[in-house]
Amino acid sequence: METIVEELLQSQSFLGFADVAQSIAATSKRTEKAALLGSYFTQLSDNDLVIATRYFAGYIFPLRDQRSINIGGAAILTAITTASGREKSTLQEKLVKLGDPGDVAYDALNHNLEGHLPQPPLTLQNLAQKLEQLAVTKGSKQKISLLTNLLTQTSPLEAKYLVKLLAGDLRIGLKEGAVEDAIARLFKIPVAKIQWVNMLTGDIGETALLARYQQLDSARMQLFHPIKFMLASPVTDLTEVAKQMPGEFAVEDKYDGIRAQVHIEPYFQADDAILHGVVINNKRVALFSRTLDEITNSFPDLIEGLANLLAHQSDIDEENGLILDGEIVPIQNEQILPFQDLQKRLGRKQVSQELLDKVPVAFIAYDILYAQGRVLINEPFAERRKVLESLHLDATNVRCGIHQRFADISGLDAEFADARARGNEGLMVKDLHSTYKPGRRGREWLKIKRALATLDVVVTAAEVGTGKRSRFLSDYTFAVRKSETDPTLLNIGKAYSGLTDAEVTQLSNWFRTHTLQQLEHGRVCIVEPKIVLEVTFDRVQPSARHNSGYALRFPRILRIRDDKPVTEIDTLETLQRLVETVHQLPEAAIEAQTTGATSTLEAAQATFKTFVASISRSSQVVILHDCDADGVTAGVVLQLALQRAGYEKVSRIIPDRERNAWTNGNKQTVQASAPDYLFVLDLGCQSEPIIPGVPTCFIDHHRPEGVPLGDTLISAYAWELIPNTSLLVWQLCQLIAQVQDLDWIAAIGTISDLGEKAPFEELALAKTKYTAKYLKEATTLINAARRAADYNPEVAARVLLSHTSPRDIVNSNSELVEQLRVARTQVKAAMEEAKKAAPIFAGNVALVQINSPCQIHPLIAQSWRTRIPKYIVIVANWGYIQGRVNFSVRTDSGINVLDFLRNLGLSEGEGSYGHGHDFASGGSLPIERWQQLLVLLGFEQSAFS
Repeated sequence: METIVEELLQSQSFLGFADVAQSIAATSKRTEKAALLGSYFTQLSDNDLVIATRYFAGYIFPLRDQRSINIGGAAILTAITTASGREKSTLQEKLVKLGDPGDVAYDALNHNLEGHLPQPPLTLQNLAQKLEQLAVTKGSKQKISLLTNLLTQTSPLEAKYLVKLLAGDLRIGLKEGAVEDAIARLFKIPVAKIQWVNMLTGDIGETALLARYQQLDSARMQLFHPIKFMLASPVTDLTEVAKQMPGEFAVEDKYDGIRAQVHIEPYFQADDAILHGVVINNKRVALFSRTLDEITNSFPDLIEGLANLLAHQSDIDEENGLILDGEIVPIQNEQILPFQDLQKRLGRKQVSQELLDKVPVAFIAYDILYAQGRVLINEPFAERRKVLESLHLDATNVRCGIHQRFADISGLDAEFADARARGNEGLMVKDLHSTYKPGRRGREWLKIKRALATLDVVVTAAEVGTGKRSRFLSDYTFAVRKSETDPTLLNIGKAYSGLTDAEVTQLSNWFRTHTLQQLEHGRVCIVEPKIVLEVTFDRVQPSARHNSGYALRFPRILRIRDDKPVTEIDTLETLQRLVETVHQLPEAAIEAQTTGATSTLEAAQATFKTFVASISRSSQVVILHDCDADGVTAGVVLQLALQRAGYEKVSRIIPDRERNAWTNGNKQTVQASAPDYLFVLDLGCQSEPIIPGVPTCFIDHHRPEGVPLGDTLISAYAWELIPNTSLLVWQLCQLIAQVQDLDWIAAIGTISDLGEKAPFEELALAKTKYTAKYLKEATTLINAARRAADYNPEVAARVLLSHTSPRDIVNSNSELVEQLRVARTQVKAAMEEAKKAAPIFAGNVALVQINSPCQIHPLIAQSWRTRIPKYIVIVANWGYIQGRVNFSVRTDSGINVLDFLRNLGLSEGEGSYGHGHDFASGGSLPIERWQQLLVLLGFEQSAFS
């Protein structure tokens, strides 16, 4: 091994560094890597030892040094292209294949050796000077030019490791911890001492030099380099807290802001050009994010309050500094605001006074790592908390986090609710004896969020969006890491909803300048994997589409995680644990966690039976159901089933023309019926309750948008074969009453919603039993009541309740059925008139505008859907509700119209918008908001009426 090093090594040259790096990469054993590194270090001068040690740890500058190279992957690829003379498209293909820009540089320059002139050896110190020059150079073009020139002076092997260094990872199986281990082995010093000094100094190079001369004891804490943050492990079950902490433990609020570390020290003359932080009132203050990046300039409104934590200059000495760990949150007076407000301030190097006034922030400290010359990370948490509280952090924008002690878990449920009421995510539970472990995630800190499952992921590809976002890269494929030790990225899904227009614009611009390869003529861009997102989803399911073997069902972006490095995104193990956890939970718990994705009919029946069993026979039960044939038949089936099961007070309510259970008018109607229990059928599900405090069961097959806290959702939306609501209700009701004779009612709802060829055995049996002819005609009659101008779907319900079969309805001469026939005739005439309207086009959207008092826009949309299947068809009806435009959206294009509508970015306001099915949706909007929607769709002024 030593012979290899002697043969390869030219200790002054970067080529020697690259040779050793190549040898280390070829060695699998950590001990051999450390031995190679140690042999190399022994032959270096002091200056070269400092430089090489930093480079092997993946740093160009010490952590105290605020300089950075700040050159992206796209710029690096351009420099490689110019230096090698190769085609950029060829190198882009190589990058996708090899996955590492350093390997691409090696391959590219290896093909250009004939034109490569001999160059003087590039020494480590000469390279360090050139990298310093690159760091202070402004502008992408100038940086590319300097890097190109540098690459022409290097051999292919040097270029390989130079580019890897610029990308931030040598990828030779050697992280900072392994370098610490190599230093410890070489100088026969316990590795814990090397780690301690490296933490104090923030410079692995300086640590190596101190170790060489046995001067580690002389190291002192140097502020203004970020210390890695201690991390918490998530739990959802409080019994895990009890197992981990059987004695007394600390409980704190889990804040929904960005993690931040604060360094404060008296100001003494220093090299202000490279040192982090700003000086105010003779104090230097710096803030660092959990990505270890400086964010001081993003929060100028915190600086003075933090500086004031130190005593007056006359009372302090050089060692009187502070390092605090905490959270930056948006705040208004005492109220913590949603994280979305804070996002407006993230990623800005300079913040306007207007934004400072609009989004005030506070720093909430919950740990202290250094104070009064003492490094506190090895002190128990209880002791650190005492020191923190002694600072009296009680300013408006600098305060101490809420802290309590519990002897057991009995009070945590109530405390969790209180934390949420204070505007926070949940709880942190901490072992009172725990030391602070930089960069480690342990079981001594536990976090309890109890929200929908979320994952932190990194974007690997960006795709051009649709509609208003067709000019932006707005659809993002994302990945997790293979494991905590393997950084290989594995794709798990794609999301295109949840971000604001401003965020999409910001990300699109970033992705275009950090694109590694373009596919489909630029429609899809493989991008540098550096943007971290937090996503939520309905469930995890096996998938052969992604290299992870899994896919997230209906992922949605919660926020951009600027505060989180790629090294801290979730892993495949986390994903697998989510799958296992979901399978082990009771179905009711699965339902709550996955926004209503009840997994099977059997699980749905069990949930339904549990809810019904909680209702006393004398309770007032109200059924709120949709007005179409599916909703009306579902309501009638449930009403009859509950009455047959012995429930004495059952009534039904049909919403008004807007068909939205959450409008004030419909809420008031339900409230007036004084329900003890409420069923909501075929009207979707949102997180807002219909009537707060009234136990509610939602039964539905549309995409759920949330579940009110404490309520029950039974949804077929996630099933492989999705039944309509009336069929689902009929299947559920078989558990509580004899309802076989109501199969024809459920069949009418099925034909209305899914067509007469819907692939359900129950429908086939009903067609055989009652004949398809009578079922179809009865369906048109039942639907006519809500489509006619006078809108009276209660007539349809009364017809169903007073007849015994579809044949009975079709052959009936009753007054109620005659009303349905008149309504059907009116609807037919309106349809004939509306069919004369022709579509106009904008991009992939076809717009048809009609003016009818009848609810025929869904029928017209359905007819155009099959005629122009590649388009998203929108039929707008100006005459259905005065002062509003009601519209239906249908498509056979394969585009998910729910996501399409939400991605348009229509501002919040009055009206219903974008609910329903993946390929069938619509809404009801005031005219002004409808016109805003047309603009977002790309239509001209002429389309506004």
